[in-house]
Amino acid sequence: MKNFWKNRDNLIILIISLVAFAAGCLSIGFFKAFLIIGIADVAFFLPDYLKKKKSRPKKRVTAKQRKKQKKIWRIILIIFICGCILLILGIFAFGIYIVNNAPKFDPEKLYSQESTMIYDANGELIAKLGAEKRIKITYDELPEVLVNAIIATEDSNFFQHNGFDLGRFLKASATQLASGGASGGGASTLTMQIVKNTYTSTTSSGIKGIIRKFTDIYMAIFQVEKKYTKKEILEFYTNTYYLGSGAYGVEQASQTYFGKSAKDLNLSEAAMIAGLFQAPNAYDPYQNPEAAENRRLTVLSLMKRHGYITDKEYEIAKKIKVEDMLSSHEGATGNEWQAFIDVVVNDVIANTKSKENPNGLDPAVVPMEIYTTMDKDKQRLINNIMNGETYNWPNEEASAGIAVTDVNTGAVLAIGGGRNKTGERTLSTATQNPRQIGSTSKPLFDYGPGIEYENWSTYTLYADEPYTYSDGTGIMDWDRGYNGLMTMRTALGQSRNIPALKAFQGNDNSNIYDFVTSLGLHPDVTGGIVNEAHSIGGYGGETPLTMASAYAAFANGGYYIKPYSYTKIILKNSDETIEVKPKKKQVMSEETAYMMTSLLRSAAEMGLYNNYYIGNKVYGAKTGTSNFDAQTIATMGYGPDAVNDLWVTGISPDYAISVWFGYVKRSRNYVSNSYTGNHRSLFQAVASGVFKEGSDWVKPEGVVEVEVEYGTWPAKLPSEYTPGDLRVTELFKEGTEPTEVSDRYSKLDSVTNLKGSVSGNKLTLTWKGINPNAINIDSITALMNDIYFNEGFRNDAISGRINYNNNYIGHVVYKVYSKDNSGNLKLVKETTETKATIDVTSSSPNKYVVIASYSIFTANASDGAEVTVSLKDVKTVLTANLKSDTQTLKIGETYNVPSDYSTIMTILDGSTDITKKATVKETYTKNNTTVNSINTSSEGTYTITYTITYNGSTITKKRTLKVVK
Repeated sequence: MKNFWKNRDNLIILIISLVAFAAGCLSIGFFKAFLIIGIADVAFFLPDYLKKKKSRPKKRVTAKQRKKQKKIWRIILIIFICGCILLILGIFAFGIYIVNNAPKFDPEKLYSQESTMIYDANGELIAKLGAEKRIKITYDELPEVLVNAIIATEDSNFFQHNGFDLGRFLKASATQLASGGASGGGASTLTMQIVKNTYTSTTSSGIKGIIRKFTDIYMAIFQVEKKYTKKEILEFYTNTYYLGSGAYGVEQASQTYFGKSAKDLNLSEAAMIAGLFQAPNAYDPYQNPEAAENRRLTVLSLMKRHGYITDKEYEIAKKIKVEDMLSSHEGATGNEWQAFIDVVVNDVIANTKSKENPNGLDPAVVPMEIYTTMDKDKQRLINNIMNGETYNWPNEEASAGIAVTDVNTGAVLAIGGGRNKTGERTLSTATQNPRQIGSTSKPLFDYGPGIEYENWSTYTLYADEPYTYSDGTGIMDWDRGYNGLMTMRTALGQSRNIPALKAFQGNDNSNIYDFVTSLGLHPDVTGGIVNEAHSIGGYGGETPLTMASAYAAFANGGYYIKPYSYTKIILKNSDETIEVKPKKKQVMSEETAYMMTSLLRSAAEMGLYNNYYIGNKVYGAKTGTSNFDAQTIATMGYGPDAVNDLWVTGISPDYAISVWFGYVKRSRNYVSNSYTGNHRSLFQAVASGVFKEGSDWVKPEGVVEVEVEYGTWPAKLPSEYTPGDLRVTELFKEGTEPTEVSDRYSKLDSVTNLKGSVSGNKLTLTWKGINPNAINIDSITALMNDIYFNEGFRNDAISGRINYNNNYIGHVVYKVYSKDNSGNLKLVKETTETKATIDVTSSSPNKYVVIASYSIFTANASDGAEVTVSLKDVKTVLTANLKSDTQTLKIGETYNVPSDYSTIMTILDGSTDITKKATVKETYTKNNTTVNSINTSSEGTYTITYTITYNGSTITKKRTLKVVK
């Protein structure tokens, strides 16, 4: 022993064992921890001990040593006896505690347990759940087949034990011990279950779990089995349990599921009901038919094992399916708020699941007060729509799922859980019917992540063109067409699939996953990758509630709040209060959220068509459609326009709404079509009553609104000459907005190297021309290569831009102007070449201006280049042209010398009119004799000679004048 303490390894093992023992006591109980640690220590030390003992040489034991050993054994014996006495006293004390603190068994309490009270958001009572709905049945009315099914499944030794089955208890404990604390199941008898469900609790671990378990045993043996017969106990059991779908006890369950009394149940039906006792919600055949079927088969197998049915009976019963046994489930609830109540009950059960309560606390069984988030006015609005009072449904089979949430708190305000809901806890199309979400996925999987992580703008350009998924599978839109170049705003508004896929591919896949999962969505992930089909909503799907909650993050500045249908519950049996404390987590920047609201506002206007207007209310929305696969279309005989799911999810600054329209079950007679507008009109009906006027989103400082010239990529600012129809205003994150001005319509550059030279009377101007990018084929090709993937569409886009330029811009022309001393310009020539030849004279202007311009779009013509030329070497070349070679006067008329010779002639210097600048002198001859004047008193013929002088040059011109009677 002394050597044990000296060995450091032994001390370490001992310390570890003690720590493990303490931790085990807290987690799995004293006895289990003691046994496990003991076995581990023995397994560790025994081999080493035996080895040492075998190798140790035998030593002679002295009398003194023998005396010392006896003393040690005596001490050990005393400690053992004291331990046993303490253990016996402890057990006795524990027994006294159990007896004194155990509640008194009162059978009336089984049937009069308090109801669960459910309140709306204003604290008004909207429902009671509980035992008052129970229909009692006596043991004599129970069919033998049902009794056998219950006994075989829940307590095979029921008629043999006294309320506690020791063998079963030890077996379950051993199983639990062997599984490391996992449930071994099967320890409680029917009698103990009755006690547990009504008088104690469902706590199963820790000291409270031990106390509860032994309280159940005590009450089962001494308070129930001692006072009541087995038949009476079975009556308690079969009448008190909640068995799903609002049914309490086997009689009501039989009526609910099969439309018959329990006394008329057959083997298959009895097996199904017996299976419900373990987990009524999990095995509810209306909600979970597959699970109910598997559980029924388990019951039948147990009945066969325990000899209640033969192999033949087992095989026959096995072939009958649950779905073939069920009635139409039309037991009316009578509660107008049932759609919301169902969601609340399911949430309470799900949220209260724990190690102690693996199935959760069912409000139908555990009395409690539940304070919900239901807005009665909004719920009534949804109810009136669902029941057809305020909305025209296309047929009785058409259904919908609707969820309305508060975007700022996450609270669920109203639920549309399906049409013609008549039973409790039936399928909720708002929360339990995930469907493919179609194009409502695009803000979530495509554009949202791009804005958040890649800093895309709402202007980001895409080419809608022939395209494929990465694996080569083709993708197209419903119209099987392509719309070419478009911005992100237009792509989302028109719900084009190819830009959406390109956006998806432009994101890092892990960013997409992080983005959507942070919004509470459920993508299908294979090998850590979100499949590209998610870009257009092609995956397992979502519910209206998950969609409303995801879109709400766009509306509230980028925060995701997990939706909740109640704020707190108070457990009546213990007065324990369990509150819901919503967590607000920022999952995207406020800049991304605002930019998405802007896109959704455009998407609503473009996608809802005539269902867009709902008064002066600010909102955004996205529609979505999912298609059937080819096999379903062929099997059901649907036309090419048949669609499966129709969605609209919308947001305002205050509320989020998601609407699914479709058919819960596929039918040959009822199917939606791509051209139907039911989802849009349904959303309009809901939004008109939910969204409110007066509120709008406030643009954060980190978002800038910029006017961009459409068609530029990367985005560029418009020039002062950009036409109005090519100016678009879009949103950018601050710091990413364009600063460069587009040169497509900007002022053209002036020509350079303008020179002039004179030769004779010819002036030749030459210059270096311009080649604007806007009409440069190489520049246009480079731009389209950056945007288009498909070669054919890229070439078409290049041709389209060229044709546009030819029709609306034209080609480059050069206009040559002369400039006088006053600065006035006069067009003298227009050419497409980079030179021009002009006739000049010594009197011509010596300044010339060449302006570059487009032939059609002239607003952005260049400022012009100017050159001054010398005309000193240009000779004067006078010419004169008389307007008439003769003039006639009558006798007595007076001949007047013209004060303005331009009335009778034109005098040119080269091509320049100098009539008013030249000097003109007249001389007269008559019969070849020079005369001083023209005498008009008698007839005669005169020759007038005009001597014209200008700039040192002189020419003459003659004219005949006749004087007649």
